[in-house]
Amino acid sequence: MKIKTEQIDRLVDRLMKAYQAKELIMLKAKEHEVRAKIKEIITRNFHEEEVIEEEARQMLASHAGQVKEMDHYKMFLLIKQKLAQKKEFVL
Repeated sequence: MKIKTEQIDRLVDRLMKAYQAKELIMLKAKEHEVRAKIKEIITRNFHEEEVIEEEARQMLASHAGQVKEMDHYKMFLLIKQKLAQKKEFVL
């Protein structure tokens, strides 16, 4: 899944505000450092998902002749789920 930097920034902002409002976190580091770490983790997660999606597309393309009767999108999702499960990645 492609996501823009601005979207990640908004997500980090919403997470921080929600967690602070509900007193779910108490910062032991500077807020900008915590935000940077959250952004790094989210960015890495989306990148890992993109890698899985690309691998699923390649697998689907290599077997395109064999899966004519099945919906390609459904097949893509099944392959993606299996790859994610194999890599212990939560979608």
